[in-house]
Amino acid sequence: MIELIVLLAISFLINIFLAWYARNTLSNLLYLSENLGSLYDLVSDFSSHLKTVYELERFYGDPTLTNLLEHSNFVREELEAYEDIMLLSEEIDGEEENKEESEIDGEEEA
Repeated sequence: MIELIVLLAISFLINIFLAWYARNTLSNLLYLSENLGSLYDLVSDFSSHLKTVYELERFYGDPTLTNLLEHSNFVREELEAYEDIMLLSEEIDGEEENKEESEIDGEEEA
């Protein structure tokens, strides 16, 4: 009987640890997702700005800007490979907005 209680206590402690670990891991993944999304936006903005400067008559055809534009496009394309991770935080934000909208709709009906 005592052995069963000890096993249950150990099982309970392991389950508590695993729940804590899963929560921390998900929290870190969402943090990474948000920051990766911000990084992608930053690189996209930089790439667009660089393209705008490159298209100016004064700089058109400059080999340094051409290489820089190609490099920024390459970096942006590489970040697109991680799009699934970036979308994790956007899906959660969307779910929260839907929940808030349904709560507002429920209040208006009452």
